[in-house]
Amino acid sequence: MTIQTKVTLNSWLIIGVFLSLLTSSLQAFGDSTIQKCKRSDGSIFYQQDVCPPGTNSSTFAVNSDQSDSLTLYANSGHQYSTTLTINGVTVPGFIDTGATFVVVSLETAIKMHLAGEGFRAQYMQTANGVIRSANKTIPVIKVGKFELYNVEISIVANAPTLIGMSALSQLKFSNENGNMTLSKR
Repeated sequence: MTIQTKVTLNSWLIIGVFLSLLTSSLQAFGDSTIQKCKRSDGSIFYQQDVCPPGTNSSTFAVNSDQSDSLTLYANSGHQYSTTLTINGVTVPGFIDTGATFVVVSLETAIKMHLAGEGFRAQYMQTANGVIRSANKTIPVIKVGKFELYNVEISIVANAPTLIGMSALSQLKFSNENGNMTLSKR
């Protein structure tokens, strides 16, 4: 399987879609490795296992159903990403061990059908100052291939999707040699 794209400055949405597709493909292929391949013209594509000759490669993610773990590889900004699924809607998100909650933007919350009652208005202290959020405990979410229960999320206008400690506390995670491995507790 090969997915191709040309990375530009305004390609975050495209990259997000590809991240989602790649993580889905990890589940479809069981034990597999997804490689990020870069051609000499700068175009990037992802494929299972080995990149073709003449391309630079780096491992994007490794899925092992046998060990019930998911290994993530840091991007060039030293961030780890996987998918977040709520109400059957999957979006890419960044692992953020410094975030108290799972954070989604208002736009993402609407896509995930999170409107309704039960949200609490809250002010949160962030690295960029105090922001307003709407918080609610969601009965079931999925981070990568792991189903998690009773996870508090925060909806924040124009925020990136962050997978914080309200979800990560239900997982074991380790960081060795630049790789983060997630597994169930």
